[in-house]
Amino acid sequence: MKRTLALLSLIFTACAPVPQERTSERISELELKITRLEERQTELEKDLEQTDRRIDRLTEILSELRLDIERIRLRLETGVVEREPPKTVKIEEPEKVPPPAEPEEPKVEETKDEDTAYREAIELYSVKKLYEARDAFLNFIKHYPQSKYTDNAFFWIGRIYYELGDMGRAESVFKSLVEKCEGGKLPDCNKLPDAYFQLMKINIDRGNFEEANRYYSILIEKFPTSDAAVRAREHRNLMGE
Repeated sequence: MKRTLALLSLIFTACAPVPQERTSERISELELKITRLEERQTELEKDLEQTDRRIDRLTEILSELRLDIERIRLRLETGVVEREPPKTVKIEEPEKVPPPAEPEEPKVEETKDEDTAYREAIELYSVKKLYEARDAFLNFIKHYPQSKYTDNAFFWIGRIYYELGDMGRAESVFKSLVEKCEGGKLPDCNKLPDAYFQLMKINIDRGNFEEANRYYSILIEKFPTSDAAVRAREHRNLMGE
């Protein structure tokens, strides 16, 4: 009988409900952990935003540096040095009686030499006057379709459309540059590797990794040591490779 009573006492003790205070403590602990996890999530989201901003800034800096290289290369090739225009001093002359009016001759449009035209277009792009720069490069191609800078002009027009967010026109311009270079229609095609890289980048932005990988393969195969190939390898991870 005593053993039976002892056994029943043990069973009732084991089955007794957990004290309410202990349950409250456990809930408080879980709520604290949830709060800490939420705070950590917020911190990680902020870190991610800062990282994205840094990447965007680095991309801008790289673009600016490449543009500086382009301008320096142009100056080295042409010997053109930017100078301030000479100051003119206005000298007053005695008033003269105007001669009889003569029929005006038609004005002849001033044609700039190709080095000056290209330099001015580059300067417009460097200060982000994108629409004016686009028009300047288009005029350059119109007047100098077979210049050593014509492929550069096509490339920068594509870049301008890319920066304006018009991916369709950017892609069309870069494809046109590739077609002209591959078809031997331009005398110089130093921007061809960069055109392949831009086509790869556009397709990465669209999530079309198969097409991006195709341009990557062409670029690596044809121009393995180019700067564009180096940048393409850096973007390889964006394609899940």
